[in-house]
Amino acid sequence: MKKNDAVAAPRLIRTGAGFPPSRRSEIDPMPEPRDDQGRSPERGRSISVDPKGQRSARSRFAPGTARLSALAASFLLVSCTGDLRERLDALLAPLRSDRAPGVAVMVIRDGAVVYSAGLGLADVERGIPIGPRTAFDIASVSKQFTAMLAMILRQEDRLDYDTPVARFLPDLSRFGETMTVRHLLTHTSGLPDYYDALARAGGPRGFVSNHDALAYLARQGDAVFPPGERFQYSDVGYEMLALVLEKAAGEPFGDLLRRRIFEPLGMRDTRLRDRPDVPVPNRARGYAPLGQGFAPSPDHPLDCLVGSGAVNTTLDDLDRCDQALAADRLVRRATLDDALRPMRLGDGTLSAYAFGWFLKRDLWHRRLEHPGSWLGYQAFIVRYPDDRFTVVLLANRSDVDLAVLADRIVRLYAGPFGTF
Repeated sequence: MKKNDAVAAPRLIRTGAGFPPSRRSEIDPMPEPRDDQGRSPERGRSISVDPKGQRSARSRFAPGTARLSALAASFLLVSCTGDLRERLDALLAPLRSDRAPGVAVMVIRDGAVVYSAGLGLADVERGIPIGPRTAFDIASVSKQFTAMLAMILRQEDRLDYDTPVARFLPDLSRFGETMTVRHLLTHTSGLPDYYDALARAGGPRGFVSNHDALAYLARQGDAVFPPGERFQYSDVGYEMLALVLEKAAGEPFGDLLRRRIFEPLGMRDTRLRDRPDVPVPNRARGYAPLGQGFAPSPDHPLDCLVGSGAVNTTLDDLDRCDQALAADRLVRRATLDDALRPMRLGDGTLSAYAFGWFLKRDLWHRRLEHPGSWLGYQAFIVRYPDDRFTVVLLANRSDVDLAVLADRIVRLYAGPFGTF
Protein backbone atom coordinates (compact mmCIF):
# COMPACT_ATOMS: atom_id res chain seq x y z
CA MET A 1 0.00 0.00 0.00
CA LYS A 2 1.37 3.39 -0.92
CA LYS A 3 1.77 5.78 1.96
CA ASN A 4 -0.73 8.29 0.61
CA ASP A 5 -3.44 5.75 -0.23
CA ALA A 6 -4.93 6.06 3.22
CA VAL A 7 -5.10 9.85 2.94
CA ALA A 8 -6.75 10.10 -0.45
CA ALA A 9 -10.52 10.59 -0.29
CA PRO A 10 -12.24 7.36 -1.34
CA ARG A 11 -15.32 7.12 -3.48
CA LEU A 12 -17.64 7.16 -0.48
CA ILE A 13 -20.77 8.50 -2.15
CA ARG A 14 -22.61 6.15 -4.48
CA THR A 15 -24.60 7.53 -7.37
CA GLY A 16 -28.26 6.61 -7.55
CA ALA A 17 -30.63 5.71 -4.75
CA GLY A 18 -30.05 1.99 -4.50
CA PHE A 19 -27.80 -0.13 -2.35
CA PRO A 20 -24.81 -1.81 -4.02
CA PRO A 21 -25.33 -5.34 -5.35
CA SER A 22 -22.21 -6.50 -3.54
CA ARG A 23 -19.73 -5.14 -1.05
CA ARG A 24 -16.36 -6.79 -1.00
CA SER A 25 -13.76 -5.84 1.54
CA GLU A 26 -10.79 -4.01 0.05
CA ILE A 27 -8.52 -5.72 2.56
CA ASP A 28 -9.79 -9.28 2.79
CA PRO A 29 -9.45 -11.24 -0.45
CA MET A 30 -12.34 -13.51 0.52
CA PRO A 31 -15.66 -12.29 -0.95
CA GLU A 32 -18.77 -12.13 1.17
CA PRO A 33 -21.00 -15.23 1.05
CA ARG A 34 -23.75 -14.95 -1.53
CA ASP A 35 -27.02 -16.61 -2.19
CA ASP A 36 -27.84 -18.63 -5.29
CA GLN A 37 -28.59 -15.49 -7.28
CA GLY A 38 -25.23 -13.94 -6.47
CA ARG A 39 -26.63 -11.36 -4.07
CA SER A 40 -24.67 -10.34 -1.01
CA PRO A 41 -26.51 -10.45 2.31
CA GLU A 42 -27.91 -7.34 3.91
CA ARG A 43 -31.05 -6.61 5.83
CA GLY A 44 -32.81 -4.21 3.56
CA ARG A 45 -33.06 -4.09 -0.14
CA SER A 46 -32.46 -1.45 -2.67
CA ILE A 47 -34.74 1.57 -2.70
CA SER A 48 -36.12 2.79 -5.98
CA VAL A 49 -37.25 6.38 -6.40
CA ASP A 50 -39.95 7.12 -8.94
CA PRO A 51 -40.47 10.53 -10.56
CA LYS A 52 -42.96 11.47 -7.82
CA GLY A 53 -40.43 10.75 -5.14
CA GLN A 54 -42.09 7.63 -3.76
CA ARG A 55 -39.85 4.83 -2.63
CA SER A 56 -40.55 1.13 -2.57
CA ALA A 57 -38.72 -1.87 -1.18
CA ARG A 58 -37.66 -3.44 -4.43
CA SER A 59 -35.79 -6.51 -3.36
CA ARG A 60 -35.20 -7.22 0.29
CA PHE A 61 -32.01 -9.00 1.16
CA ALA A 62 -28.92 -8.71 2.53
CA PRO A 63 -32.26 0.57 8.04
CA GLY A 64 -33.87 16.07 21.68
CA THR A 65 -30.58 17.45 20.43
CA ALA A 66 -29.91 21.17 20.35
CA ARG A 67 -29.94 22.87 16.98
CA LEU A 68 -26.51 23.94 15.77
CA SER A 69 -25.86 26.64 13.20
CA ALA A 70 -23.19 24.90 11.20
CA LEU A 71 -23.30 21.38 12.29
CA ALA A 72 -21.84 18.44 10.49
CA ALA A 73 -18.50 18.76 12.18
CA SER A 74 -17.40 16.11 14.60
CA PHE A 75 -18.96 16.23 18.05
CA LEU A 76 -16.10 14.48 19.84
CA LEU A 77 -12.47 13.69 19.12
CA VAL A 78 -10.55 12.00 21.90
CA SER A 79 -7.26 10.21 22.47
CA CYS A 80 -6.27 10.25 18.83
CA THR A 81 -2.84 11.36 17.66
CA GLY A 82 -2.81 14.57 15.69
CA ASP A 83 -1.63 12.91 12.49
CA LEU A 84 -4.27 10.18 12.60
CA ARG A 85 -6.97 12.68 13.50
CA GLU A 86 -6.07 14.93 10.60
CA ARG A 87 -6.03 12.07 8.13
CA LEU A 88 -9.33 10.69 9.40
CA ASP A 89 -10.85 14.17 9.27
CA ALA A 90 -9.70 14.43 5.65
CA LEU A 91 -11.16 11.02 4.86
CA LEU A 92 -14.54 12.04 6.26
CA ALA A 93 -14.55 15.51 4.72
CA PRO A 94 -16.91 14.58 1.83
CA LEU A 95 -19.59 13.69 4.40
CA ARG A 96 -19.50 17.00 6.28
CA SER A 97 -22.64 19.03 5.61
CA ASP A 98 -25.19 21.12 7.46
CA ARG A 99 -27.84 20.45 4.80
CA ALA A 100 -27.79 16.67 4.29
CA PRO A 101 -28.21 13.47 6.30
CA GLY A 102 -25.00 11.80 7.30
CA VAL A 103 -22.94 9.29 9.22
CA ALA A 104 -21.91 8.67 12.83
CA VAL A 105 -18.36 7.31 13.18
CA MET A 106 -16.67 5.66 16.15
CA VAL A 107 -13.28 3.99 16.53
CA ILE A 108 -12.52 1.93 19.65
CA ARG A 109 -8.96 0.90 20.43
CA ASP A 110 -7.78 -1.02 23.49
CA GLY A 111 -11.08 -0.45 25.25
CA ALA A 112 -11.22 3.32 24.72
CA VAL A 113 -13.06 5.46 22.18
CA VAL A 114 -10.27 7.19 20.26
CA TYR A 115 -12.42 8.87 17.63
CA SER A 116 -16.11 9.74 17.60
CA ALA A 117 -17.77 12.05 15.11
CA GLY A 118 -21.17 13.09 13.85
CA LEU A 119 -21.29 14.19 10.22
CA GLY A 120 -24.47 15.64 8.79
CA LEU A 121 -28.02 15.92 10.07
CA ALA A 122 -30.20 13.47 11.96
CA ASP A 123 -33.26 15.38 10.72
CA VAL A 124 -32.75 17.53 7.63
CA GLU A 125 -36.11 19.30 7.82
CA ARG A 126 -35.57 20.37 11.44
CA GLY A 127 -31.82 20.93 11.18
CA ILE A 128 -30.99 18.55 14.03
CA PRO A 129 -27.36 17.38 13.99
CA ILE A 130 -26.12 13.86 14.51
CA GLY A 131 -24.71 13.35 17.99
CA PRO A 132 -23.35 10.47 20.10
CA ARG A 133 -26.87 9.71 21.36
CA THR A 134 -28.59 9.89 17.97
CA ALA A 135 -30.38 6.58 17.41
CA PHE A 136 -30.22 4.79 14.05
CA ASP A 137 -32.04 1.72 12.76
CA ILE A 138 -29.11 -0.70 12.48
CA ALA A 139 -31.05 -3.22 10.36
CA SER A 140 -29.18 -6.54 10.01
CA VAL A 141 -26.54 -5.57 12.56
CA SER A 142 -29.39 -6.30 15.01
CA LYS A 143 -28.63 -9.98 14.47
CA GLN A 144 -25.68 -9.77 16.86
CA PHE A 145 -28.14 -9.11 19.70
CA THR A 146 -30.39 -12.00 18.68
CA ALA A 147 -27.35 -14.28 18.61
CA MET A 148 -26.11 -12.90 21.93
CA LEU A 149 -29.47 -13.68 23.53
CA ALA A 150 -29.25 -17.25 22.21
CA MET A 151 -25.79 -17.56 23.80
CA ILE A 152 -27.09 -16.31 27.15
CA LEU A 153 -29.93 -18.85 27.13
CA ARG A 154 -27.45 -21.56 26.16
CA GLN A 155 -25.29 -20.70 29.18
CA GLU A 156 -28.35 -21.10 31.38
CA ASP A 157 -29.18 -24.51 29.84
CA ARG A 158 -32.46 -23.10 28.56
CA LEU A 159 -31.52 -23.61 24.93
CA ASP A 160 -29.69 -26.30 22.99
CA TYR A 161 -28.49 -25.18 19.57
CA ASP A 162 -29.11 -28.65 18.15
CA THR A 163 -32.77 -28.87 19.20
CA PRO A 164 -35.13 -29.17 16.21
CA VAL A 165 -36.94 -25.90 15.50
CA ALA A 166 -40.26 -27.77 15.22
CA ARG A 167 -40.16 -28.53 18.95
CA PHE A 168 -40.47 -24.81 19.63
CA LEU A 169 -42.57 -23.93 16.58
CA PRO A 170 -44.82 -26.90 15.67
CA ASP A 171 -46.21 -24.89 12.75
CA LEU A 172 -42.87 -25.46 11.02
CA SER A 173 -42.94 -29.24 11.45
CA ARG A 174 -43.49 -29.58 7.71
CA PHE A 175 -39.83 -28.62 7.29
CA GLY A 176 -38.78 -31.69 9.26
CA GLU A 177 -36.96 -32.56 12.47
CA THR A 178 -33.51 -31.98 10.98
CA MET A 179 -33.75 -28.17 10.94
CA THR A 180 -32.22 -27.00 14.22
CA VAL A 181 -31.69 -23.76 16.11
CA ARG A 182 -28.06 -23.82 14.95
CA HIS A 183 -29.22 -23.77 11.33
CA LEU A 184 -31.24 -20.61 12.01
CA LEU A 185 -28.25 -18.95 13.66
CA THR A 186 -25.91 -19.74 10.76
CA HIS A 187 -28.21 -19.08 7.76
CA THR A 188 -28.19 -22.73 6.75
CA SER A 189 -31.84 -23.62 7.47
CA GLY A 190 -33.12 -23.72 3.89
CA LEU A 191 -36.33 -21.87 4.84
CA PRO A 192 -38.02 -20.18 1.87
CA ASP A 193 -38.22 -16.40 1.64
CA TYR A 194 -41.52 -14.61 2.19
CA TYR A 195 -40.70 -10.92 2.01
CA ASP A 196 -42.20 -9.90 -1.31
CA ALA A 197 -45.49 -11.67 -0.56
CA LEU A 198 -45.75 -10.28 2.97
CA ALA A 199 -44.92 -6.75 1.84
CA ARG A 200 -47.78 -6.91 -0.66
CA ALA A 201 -50.23 -8.44 1.81
CA GLY A 202 -49.37 -6.23 4.79
CA GLY A 203 -50.69 -7.25 8.19
CA PRO A 204 -53.94 -6.95 10.12
CA ARG A 205 -52.53 -3.97 12.03
CA GLY A 206 -50.95 -2.30 9.02
CA PHE A 207 -47.59 -3.91 9.75
CA VAL A 208 -46.32 -7.48 9.68
CA SER A 209 -45.41 -9.18 12.97
CA ASN A 210 -43.23 -12.26 13.42
CA HIS A 211 -46.35 -14.28 14.21
CA ASP A 212 -47.91 -13.14 10.92
CA ALA A 213 -44.72 -14.27 9.19
CA LEU A 214 -44.81 -17.65 10.95
CA ALA A 215 -48.41 -18.23 9.89
CA TYR A 216 -47.52 -17.41 6.29
CA LEU A 217 -44.39 -19.56 6.31
CA ALA A 218 -46.31 -22.54 7.68
CA ARG A 219 -48.45 -22.53 4.52
CA GLN A 220 -45.51 -22.52 2.12
CA GLY A 221 -43.93 -25.42 0.25
CA ASP A 222 -40.80 -27.39 0.92
CA ALA A 223 -37.45 -26.07 2.11
CA VAL A 224 -35.18 -24.56 -0.52
CA PHE A 225 -32.44 -27.06 0.40
CA PRO A 226 -31.82 -29.60 3.18
CA PRO A 227 -30.78 -27.93 6.45
CA GLY A 228 -27.01 -27.56 6.73
CA GLU A 229 -26.44 -28.21 3.03
CA ARG A 230 -25.33 -24.68 2.17
CA PHE A 231 -25.24 -21.05 3.29
CA GLN A 232 -28.02 -18.75 2.16
CA TYR A 233 -28.40 -15.49 4.05
CA SER A 234 -31.87 -15.44 5.57
CA ASP A 235 -33.68 -12.73 7.47
CA VAL A 236 -36.50 -15.28 7.69
CA GLY A 237 -34.34 -17.61 9.75
CA TYR A 238 -33.52 -14.94 12.33
CA GLU A 239 -37.17 -13.91 12.56
CA MET A 240 -38.12 -17.50 13.33
CA LEU A 241 -35.19 -17.60 15.76
CA ALA A 242 -36.73 -14.69 17.70
CA LEU A 243 -39.89 -16.78 18.17
CA VAL A 244 -37.80 -19.78 19.25
CA LEU A 245 -36.07 -17.68 21.91
CA GLU A 246 -39.44 -16.45 23.15
CA LYS A 247 -40.57 -20.04 23.59
CA ALA A 248 -37.34 -21.12 25.25
CA ALA A 249 -37.38 -18.27 27.78
CA GLY A 250 -41.13 -17.80 28.19
CA GLU A 251 -40.97 -14.04 27.54
CA PRO A 252 -41.61 -11.73 24.59
CA PHE A 253 -38.51 -11.18 22.49
CA GLY A 254 -38.43 -7.44 23.10
CA ASP A 255 -38.60 -7.90 26.86
CA LEU A 256 -35.77 -10.43 26.68
CA LEU A 257 -33.49 -8.07 24.80
CA ARG A 258 -34.25 -5.21 27.17
CA ARG A 259 -33.98 -7.20 30.40
CA ARG A 260 -31.10 -9.51 29.49
CA ILE A 261 -28.89 -7.27 27.33
CA PHE A 262 -29.81 -3.59 27.02
CA GLU A 263 -30.45 -2.81 30.69
CA PRO A 264 -27.52 -4.82 32.16
CA LEU A 265 -25.12 -3.08 29.76
CA GLY A 266 -26.53 0.39 30.39
CA MET A 267 -27.74 0.76 26.78
CA ARG A 268 -30.32 3.32 27.84
CA ASP A 269 -31.02 4.75 24.38
CA THR A 270 -31.47 1.42 22.59
CA ARG A 271 -34.95 0.25 21.61
CA LEU A 272 -36.46 -2.65 19.69
CA ARG A 273 -39.02 -1.10 17.36
CA ASP A 274 -41.41 -4.05 17.23
CA ARG A 275 -44.41 -1.76 16.72
CA PRO A 276 -44.65 1.48 14.72
CA ASP A 277 -45.66 3.41 17.86
CA VAL A 278 -42.58 2.44 19.91
CA PRO A 279 -40.89 5.72 20.92
CA VAL A 280 -37.18 5.89 20.08
CA PRO A 281 -35.43 8.88 21.72
CA ASN A 282 -33.41 11.07 19.35
CA ARG A 283 -34.13 8.81 16.37
CA ALA A 284 -32.60 9.93 13.08
CA ARG A 285 -34.83 10.00 10.02
CA GLY A 286 -33.78 7.76 7.15
CA TYR A 287 -33.23 9.35 3.73
CA ALA A 288 -32.65 8.33 0.13
CA PRO A 289 -31.27 10.57 -2.64
CA LEU A 290 -33.89 12.33 -4.74
CA GLY A 291 -32.79 14.63 -7.53
CA GLN A 292 -30.24 17.03 -6.09
CA GLY A 293 -31.35 16.41 -2.53
CA PHE A 294 -32.82 13.79 -0.22
CA ALA A 295 -36.30 12.59 0.64
CA PRO A 296 -37.37 10.90 3.89
CA SER A 297 -37.92 7.17 3.63
CA PRO A 298 -41.51 6.09 4.28
CA ASP A 299 -42.75 3.58 6.79
CA HIS A 300 -42.97 0.03 5.47
CA PRO A 301 -45.14 -2.98 6.46
CA LEU A 302 -41.99 -4.98 7.29
CA ASP A 303 -40.41 -2.33 9.55
CA CYS A 304 -41.29 -4.21 12.74
CA LEU A 305 -40.09 -7.75 12.00
CA VAL A 306 -37.67 -8.55 14.82
CA GLY A 307 -34.74 -10.91 15.25
CA SER A 308 -33.33 -9.97 11.86
CA GLY A 309 -33.50 -6.22 12.48
CA ALA A 310 -35.54 -3.41 14.08
CA VAL A 311 -32.98 -2.54 16.79
CA ASN A 312 -32.41 1.22 17.03
CA THR A 313 -29.27 2.25 18.87
CA THR A 314 -26.52 4.84 19.26
CA LEU A 315 -22.74 5.11 19.15
CA ASP A 316 -22.60 5.42 22.93
CA ASP A 317 -24.63 2.25 23.46
CA LEU A 318 -22.68 0.27 20.86
CA ASP A 319 -19.50 1.26 22.69
CA ARG A 320 -20.98 -0.27 25.85
CA CYS A 321 -21.81 -3.46 23.96
CA ASP A 322 -18.32 -3.67 22.47
CA GLN A 323 -16.73 -3.30 25.90
CA ALA A 324 -18.99 -6.05 27.25
CA LEU A 325 -17.96 -8.46 24.50
CA ALA A 326 -14.28 -7.72 25.12
CA ALA A 327 -14.66 -8.17 28.89
CA ASP A 328 -16.75 -11.38 28.70
CA ARG A 329 -19.71 -9.71 30.36
CA LEU A 330 -23.06 -11.48 29.84
CA VAL A 331 -21.47 -13.98 27.44
CA ARG A 332 -18.59 -16.11 28.73
CA ARG A 333 -15.47 -16.46 26.61
CA ALA A 334 -15.98 -20.19 26.03
CA THR A 335 -19.58 -19.57 24.92
CA LEU A 336 -18.53 -16.82 22.52
CA ASP A 337 -15.64 -18.84 21.08
CA ASP A 338 -17.99 -21.75 20.43
CA ALA A 339 -20.50 -19.45 18.74
CA LEU A 340 -17.88 -17.94 16.43
CA ARG A 341 -16.72 -21.23 14.92
CA PRO A 342 -17.51 -21.62 11.22
CA MET A 343 -20.02 -24.30 10.34
CA ARG A 344 -19.08 -27.12 7.97
CA LEU A 345 -21.48 -27.27 5.03
CA GLY A 346 -22.74 -30.23 3.07
CA ASP A 347 -19.92 -30.07 0.53
CA GLY A 348 -17.28 -30.07 3.27
CA THR A 349 -16.41 -26.38 3.03
CA LEU A 350 -16.63 -24.00 5.98
CA SER A 351 -19.22 -21.24 6.05
CA ALA A 352 -17.95 -17.69 6.50
CA TYR A 353 -20.77 -16.86 8.90
CA ALA A 354 -21.12 -17.75 12.57
CA PHE A 355 -23.67 -16.56 15.15
CA GLY A 356 -24.49 -12.99 14.12
CA TRP A 357 -21.16 -12.18 12.45
CA PHE A 358 -19.36 -12.72 9.16
CA LEU A 359 -15.97 -14.37 9.72
CA LYS A 360 -12.97 -13.06 7.81
CA ARG A 361 -9.18 -12.93 7.94
CA ASP A 362 -7.36 -9.67 7.32
CA LEU A 363 -3.72 -10.59 6.81
CA TRP A 364 -2.86 -12.17 10.17
CA HIS A 365 -5.87 -10.78 12.00
CA ARG A 366 -9.22 -12.34 12.86
CA ARG A 367 -11.98 -10.02 11.68
CA LEU A 368 -15.71 -10.03 12.50
CA GLU A 369 -18.08 -7.78 10.59
CA HIS A 370 -21.70 -7.22 9.69
CA PRO A 371 -23.49 -4.81 7.34
CA GLY A 372 -27.08 -3.68 7.57
CA SER A 373 -29.38 -1.52 5.49
CA TRP A 374 -33.08 -0.75 5.51
CA LEU A 375 -34.94 2.08 3.77
CA GLY A 376 -32.62 5.01 4.28
CA TYR A 377 -30.60 3.55 7.16
CA GLN A 378 -27.27 1.75 7.08
CA ALA A 379 -24.90 0.30 9.64
CA PHE A 380 -21.53 -1.42 9.48
CA ILE A 381 -19.46 -2.78 12.34
CA VAL A 382 -16.05 -4.40 12.01
CA ARG A 383 -14.27 -5.90 15.01
CA TYR A 384 -10.75 -7.24 15.39
CA PRO A 385 -11.30 -9.04 18.71
CA ASP A 386 -7.72 -10.23 19.17
CA ASP A 387 -6.41 -6.71 18.54
CA ARG A 388 -9.12 -4.94 20.54
CA PHE A 389 -9.97 -2.68 17.62
CA THR A 390 -13.49 -1.81 16.43
CA VAL A 391 -14.99 0.55 13.85
CA VAL A 392 -18.69 1.46 14.06
CA LEU A 393 -20.49 3.33 11.26
CA LEU A 394 -24.16 4.34 11.39
CA ALA A 395 -25.87 6.28 8.59
CA ASN A 396 -29.26 7.78 7.84
CA ARG A 397 -28.61 8.01 4.11
CA SER A 398 -28.53 5.18 1.59
CA ASP A 399 -25.85 6.46 -0.79
CA VAL A 400 -22.71 6.06 1.33
CA ASP A 401 -20.63 2.90 0.97
CA LEU A 402 -19.94 2.10 4.61
CA ALA A 403 -17.91 -1.02 3.78
CA VAL A 404 -15.39 1.03 1.81
CA LEU A 405 -15.31 3.69 4.52
CA ALA A 406 -14.72 1.11 7.26
CA ASP A 407 -11.82 -0.43 5.37
CA ARG A 408 -10.20 2.96 4.78
CA ILE A 409 -10.43 3.69 8.51
CA VAL A 410 -8.88 0.31 9.29
CA ARG A 411 -6.02 1.11 6.90
CA LEU A 412 -5.33 4.37 8.68
CA TYR A 413 -4.97 2.71 12.06
CA ALA A 414 -3.33 -0.56 10.99
CA GLY A 415 -0.69 1.09 8.83
CA PRO A 416 1.15 -0.52 5.90
CA PHE A 417 2.17 -3.57 7.95
CA GLY A 418 -1.27 -4.34 9.38
CA THR A 419 -0.26 -3.68 12.99
CA PHE A 420 -2.80 -1.94 15.17
